[in-house]
Amino acid sequence: MKNITIGITQRLEKNSSYYEIRECLSLEWGKFLRDIDFIPLSYSIPFKKYQHRIQAVIFSGGNDLYKLNNNELSHIRDNYEKEIIKYCINTNTPLLGICRGAQILSDYFNSTLNPLPNHIAINHDIVLESRIYSVNSYHNFCITRLGSDLLPLAIAKDGSIEAFKHSKLPIFGIMWHIEREKIQTLPSKIIWENFLKEIKI
Repeated sequence: MKNITIGITQRLEKNSSYYEIRECLSLEWGKFLRDIDFIPLSYSIPFKKYQHRIQAVIFSGGNDLYKLNNNELSHIRDNYEKEIIKYCINTNTPLLGICRGAQILSDYFNSTLNPLPNHIAINHDIVLESRIYSVNSYHNFCITRLGSDLLPLAIAKDGSIEAFKHSKLPIFGIMWHIEREKIQTLPSKIIWENFLKEIKI
């Protein structure tokens, strides 16, 4: 494995018993990235403090986009992750968005998101490289149209976009959770390996 460090954004949660906003990263990410050094990024620390330490970024799942659910936590995440997107574009830094992460990337590049049935807590079929695969699905909103800078990699039966990449930059989005797979599916393997190949050391 390359000697790399990846920064990863976290889910935000508000404690119900007393006021406290918490940053959370699933244990599944630790298992998935066990052979790679990674840094959970804190929203209370300016991203520029991390820039010299990382060679790539992952946007994890959790929370909705602010435009789809206008709440405080989504607003915090959107602002922080948009700053990272701009940095990755300007520096050609590889960026991978998972579920909500793919949604904010697609929205940044002028794609369309809509609620669609049969995408919450189920497995469903996608088509990638002309073959059908089954992947997990945990999202309320789907990408129904990609912006002109993005290219589709995987499409669900209802026509929604399940994975994409940027036409020129090392930016990828996946709507399913690769970190939750007990055995890595071929679509996850293909996109994950392509993402890793883009990381320069």
